[in-house]
Amino acid sequence: MDKLNLYEVLGVTKDATSEEIKKNYRKLAKEFHPDKNPDSGEKFKEISFAYEVLSDPEKRRIYDRYGVKGLQEGADGYSDASDFFAQWFPFGGATSDRSRRDGKIMVKLELTLEEIYVGGAQKPVEYKRQKLCDQCNGDGGPKEARLECEACGGVGRTAAFTFMGLSAFDAVCPTCDGRGFTIKEKMRCKLCTGSGFVEQQMKRNVDVERGVPHMLKLPFANEGHQLRSGEFGDLYVIIVQAEHAVFQRRHANLYMRDLQINITEALCGYTHCFKHLDGRNVCMTTQPGEVLRHNHIKKMRSGGMPVFNKPTDHGDLYVQFKVILPANDFATQPQLAMLEDLLPPRERIVVPPGAEEVHMTDYKPQTRQARTDTEDDDDYNGQSPHFESVQCQTA
Repeated sequence: MDKLNLYEVLGVTKDATSEEIKKNYRKLAKEFHPDKNPDSGEKFKEISFAYEVLSDPEKRRIYDRYGVKGLQEGADGYSDASDFFAQWFPFGGATSDRSRRDGKIMVKLELTLEEIYVGGAQKPVEYKRQKLCDQCNGDGGPKEARLECEACGGVGRTAAFTFMGLSAFDAVCPTCDGRGFTIKEKMRCKLCTGSGFVEQQMKRNVDVERGVPHMLKLPFANEGHQLRSGEFGDLYVIIVQAEHAVFQRRHANLYMRDLQINITEALCGYTHCFKHLDGRNVCMTTQPGEVLRHNHIKKMRSGGMPVFNKPTDHGDLYVQFKVILPANDFATQPQLAMLEDLLPPRERIVVPPGAEEVHMTDYKPQTRQARTDTEDDDDYNGQSPHFESVQCQTA
């Protein structure tokens, strides 16, 4: 399982774009869909699993770094690993039962960029954990009520298989939870219904440090599930950075995209004021004659996020400008002539004798209803080019 190459499953290279991954997935999904090929059910699941991982930037990043095992174990604080693998590996995978058996609990704590920038706050997290039942001391019932587990023959372990039909591996018996016995139904402890565990509501406060990275895993020893040995596992609080309406973050840098300006502001000077993440007002200006081009990028040094563990240091703020041109017929012919005298001269074109003169019309993307089945949903996304893709990453 750990050696499974998801890129080979989809027939793409490791540096494949999201469009290439989507295209190959659609092709393979049609070819191996159970409705068309009833004998390819397992292959179809394999393709679907590979696509679900590689089409998600966060899952793909973890897979590229740690492989499938990294996804199973929640590498880099990937908080949804248990639920994700429970969908694909209902027996023997990284299910919630496995988390209970090793005592580990992962809880998501969502923070705004403002909270991360300022730091110093305490945020509560609430979660439920299992603990040994006080009424039956974790046995689930009296000793005389014990029956040898039929699923594992009393050894507490049994073979498990992944849905892809790979090699079997030894796993804790899910019927008896590794005890080797079950409890007669009529003699089960009423408080824990024979499991030996009860649910306990928990709450703790988490200190928010300035510049804390997205997906950071904060460990808290002995605050997880209680094991049958009586020991407690660990609690892991996963810091999740919420999306922001103005800023995007990469490491300690901040990005403001598509700041719209008109042609006058692009040529004659521009001032823009905004409220920074700590509440202070910041105004940035350009001088008259300093030309801002479409997709022009400016940098505000030390205008970004505090650096984690170095809160007095800051990253930079990058601003991308989007120049909005005026509508048709915005000026009269005399005004256009005056404007042309001010602007750089345009290239003079000599039209060859007998040349055919044509008139162009505006291009309008096709509507979704007018597309054919062979066209991709992203073929006409109507987006303008952007500077480098910005995704949440750890600092």
